[in-house]
Order: sequence, then structure tokens, then C-alpha cells
Amino acid sequence: MDSHFKYTDWSERIHLDPDDVIKQRQLRSESDADLAPDPSLHPVWMVADDIDEAQRTRLEQHLPSKSALRGSLGSFQSAPFKSKAILRMTPDLGLMSCFEPAARSVMPQSEPRRIVVIRPSDGILVAEQQDRRKTCFQREAIILDATEETTFIATGVSRFDCFILSEEADPQGIVNINRMERINQDNGALIVLGHYAAALMRGLLPMDSAALASLAKDYMRSLVSAMIDIARLTPDLPRNGLNRTQPSLIAIKADIEVRLAEKDLSLTSFATARGVTVRHLQKLFEAEGRTFSDYVLERRLERARQLLLNSVAAPRTISTIAFDLGFGDLSYFNRTFKKRFGITPRETRARSIALVNASGTAD
Repeated sequence: MDSHFKYTDWSERIHLDPDDVIKQRQLRSESDADLAPDPSLHPVWMVADDIDEAQRTRLEQHLPSKSALRGSLGSFQSAPFKSKAILRMTPDLGLMSCFEPAARSVMPQSEPRRIVVIRPSDGILVAEQQDRRKTCFQREAIILDATEETTFIATGVSRFDCFILSEEADPQGIVNINRMERINQDNGALIVLGHYAAALMRGLLPMDSAALASLAKDYMRSLVSAMIDIARLTPDLPRNGLNRTQPSLIAIKADIEVRLAEKDLSLTSFATARGVTVRHLQKLFEAEGRTFSDYVLERRLERARQLLLNSVAAPRTISTIAFDLGFGDLSYFNRTFKKRFGITPRETRARSIALVNASGTAD
């Protein structure tokens, strides 16, 4: 049976765990708590109620951060793409990651007009509108005008990443698109959008005001427009399993950046998910005089250092940061961190707090 959904209806039906909301408010100062509701952006992790415990446990492995708010998705039968879990933002930015979608689903036509960018993390996605059909592989994307009913056929897809633009929200800034277009995985604007959206969804950017959230939405809208412009300058070559072009190192690095939290991010698993050979990945990194594993470790440590330096604004324990970035062993994290930066994670955090306190009393 096809899955029918309307984004507007679903996005207004969010049920947050009250305990999570209280915990978030407790992170703010007592003086701030008496002000207007918290305008900050927060990632929200929503899981379907009607799945078994084994499915729930498997889905929890995709949770980007323990600091994400929790919510109920209700029945997966009525969720977008019949997904078993969804990661989104509150307040809503139009960003959405849908985990374990159905093999076939239908998005009814929408009024007012909406533009949907949809990108499968793996597998193959086919989108059909009347007599028009587009196919994209993992890490590529399809942009479509949702004023026409769209059927999605997914093969081997474990996650959809979506960005939904509403003409109702901004009638002047809607993207100019001719029904449906496929976007190549090496499209620079698509890479930047994926990287930026992932940072937002993981709570890595300090979006603590409505003005910043509005700017973020405008920025992503401009990236979608640039994405289409770039695609129209590039021939839309036919694709299949035999003639797909190999991804560039830039695209590979962008993909690694959004998957740093995966504990099984090995050379072999990444090559399999990307649909390339292990040897191809090795050659790309050898050209820079490094290995795949060295690069992943470097990016994880750099990300951890940034989170530790930002610990005053976004308090998280050292162990939480380490585990959220794919480190399975805290002692290994501490050891490699000190080897790279010359000080321990604890010392890094202490110095950051001392600097903040010093700057606050300098007057």
C-alpha cells in the first residue's frame, strides 16, 4: 500500500517529551528562564510508536546526540515515507531526515507551492510525476515542485535527507524550478547544503535567536537556487551501475563530515555505502599523503576540540562528546586528543572556561 502524507499536517503534529523540554530550559540561566520561550534551534528525535524493540534499538544508533529532544512520531503508517524514525528541528526549518522509509510512497500535491529537495544516503531513489521520471543514486539529489503528486520508489535506501521550502512562508524567495531536476553528487552547492544542514541537525551551530534561524533558512534557500544553476550548466548524463562517475575527494570529505558519529565508519564500510571500491578511496587519500583512517580521526578530534571550546554555551560531558563522535573508548579519545593538541580534553575545557570568566570580569 502506498504511503500518503502532507508535510504541513505532519509537521504540526509534533509531541515532545516534557522532561526533555525541562532539561533544555535548565541549561539556561535563571534570569533567562523568566523571559520569552527559548528561541534556540534544537534537534528533535522522533520514533514511531508501533515498531518492535529490536527496530527501536537499531534506530537509536542513528541518534546524532544525546542532547536531542525526544518526541513521538505516532504510527509510521502516517509518517513521511512511512519512516520508522525522523530527525528534524524545532522551531521547524524545513529540514528532515527520515530513517528506514517505505519502498514505495506517495506525496500528494501541495497548496501552497512547495519545493522539496530529497537525497538518499544510500541505494537508489526514483521520483515520478505524471509523464516525468527522475532517478538518483546515493548522495545525489532530486529537486521537485510538490504542486504535482509525486510517487517515490526506494531501493536499498536506509535514510532520506530532505529540505522543504514553502512559498507560503516566503512568496518572494521561492526557487525557480521546472517540475523535477536531478542533482549530481559533486554539485558544490549540494555538498555545502548537506554539510551545513548536518551541522544544524546535530546542534553544532549556536542558533539561539529567531533572527539567526531566519538567516539559516535564507542561506539554505540560496544554496538550492545555486544548486539548480550549477546543474543546468552541467549535462544530465545517463546513469547506471556501470557508468556512474567516481565521486571527487571534496564530495568524499563532505560525506565523512556528516557521518563522523558512526562508530563503524571504516574504509570498507564507507566504500560499500558510497558504492566505490576500497582501492579508489585509498588512492584519493594517498594523493594527499594520508590514509582514510587518519583523516577520519583528524576530523573527529577537531570537531571534539571545537565542542569543548564551546562548552560554556552548550554544556556536554567529555564522554558524551567522545561517544557522539564515534569514539568507542574514552581512554583512546583522551590519548589521541593529547597527542594531537598537546593538552587533554579536560585541560582544553578548563582553559576555555577560564578565558570566558576572565573576559567577563575584565570590565
